[in-house]
Amino acid sequence: MKHTIEKLKNKLEYTEGNQIISLNGYAFIDECGNTIIIVYGEGRRDTMSKYLTEDGNQLRIKYKIISI
Repeated sequence: MKHTIEKLKNKLEYTEGNQIISLNGYAFIDECGNTIIIVYGEGRRDTMSKYLTEDGNQLRIKYKIISI
């Protein structure tokens, strides 16, 4: 599936014990400019990009753009 990745302006921040966790957000955009999914963290960004470019559709979020 063709897609681009845009880094979100705001981070997701939460506390875990006494530690503040801050994660960057990434929006996956299809070829028409629509958001497919948003993920937080570089690991999830890389995993989602790999999923969208490989064959198969285990998460059932892939679709095809049909020109009319």
